[in-house]
Amino acid sequence: MSALHQDPSLLRRLYTGESVQQARRAVEALRPGESPIPEAASSAQRRLEARVLLGLLEFRNIYTRFPLGIAEVRPEPNGIALAVESEERAAEILFHLLPACASGHEVHGVPGLRITRRDRTAIELRVLGEPARLRLFGLPARVWRSAEARMLTKWIDPDSMELCWRSSPQSWAQVEREHQAQWEDDNDSYTQLMARGAWLGSGLLRRAALLHTVASTFLVDGYGGAAFGVVRVVLRSSHVREQGPGPHNFVAALVDPVCGLPLLLKRFRGDTDEDYGRDQQFVLANAEETAVLDFRATLERPPSRLAPELWQAILRRMPQAGITSSLSPGVLAGFCGLDVRSRQSPCQLRRTTHGNSSGPTA
Repeated sequence: MSALHQDPSLLRRLYTGESVQQARRAVEALRPGESPIPEAASSAQRRLEARVLLGLLEFRNIYTRFPLGIAEVRPEPNGIALAVESEERAAEILFHLLPACASGHEVHGVPGLRITRRDRTAIELRVLGEPARLRLFGLPARVWRSAEARMLTKWIDPDSMELCWRSSPQSWAQVEREHQAQWEDDNDSYTQLMARGAWLGSGLLRRAALLHTVASTFLVDGYGGAAFGVVRVVLRSSHVREQGPGPHNFVAALVDPVCGLPLLLKRFRGDTDEDYGRDQQFVLANAEETAVLDFRATLERPPSRLAPELWQAILRRMPQAGITSSLSPGVLAGFCGLDVRSRQSPCQLRRTTHGNSSGPTA
């Protein structure tokens, strides 16, 4: 076993994109027996993170160097921090999250969410009256304010909408309370269903860096919902042919018993020879099937509207090695928990140690 497999901080780094020092400090602060990727400590935190993930997936108007526009994740039990790549991406995130309402319509965004703190390179958002916390960092304070202005001028008409986060900064606005009572009442069966499955969206957000540390992903989008008593998250990823490790490495990392999620592969469609170029679909679920991940991967060329300099930056940050050496029937069996290797970390099956020449550095 290599030093990578022995050191949980180096393993955590694959999932979060943190520097070695940051990952090591985080692991050293954990309680004995706690996972290197801690779970959210409250249902409110899980719900917020699940909504943040869907916002990152559903609102993709621009291409970014990193698949979700998120370079790094810092998960903690009572909060999560995301390193945002650019002002454009910051504006999209704020538009999707900050609550606003047009007359006679539902609240857009997360009811009760407010910007509660600002510093030189970050802003912190909290749901008033709840422990849920989100920190967005990586951009100067002036850029965060510029992102707010961009969001307002590009997508929102302040004259025709109530901006709850501005009109009522210290308390929930009346329209937010009404929206919560009608659409997100804790006694409602659909709300309870979404709460039971929120662990999946939260867990994926806490491992978002996997999309650029172990696989040749250049674009991800998707959506979420619920049907037949199950929360469902669909991820659609685009990968570069013959450029770095294939999408099955993302699945292998997700089922890792040390840093992964409680998921098993339920169904696979596609060809195990990834060079053949067919689409692949991995459907994973937990044993109780409270949530399902539908991961659909495609090998394709970059779109013509993607700027050449950005495409070269994407290629430079792609990893050189993944977690498993191939998508063989034996590896698939391991994903399904059908052979002895499923009792080991998929990182123990890797052909080489992780090598990302332009990934996170110390």
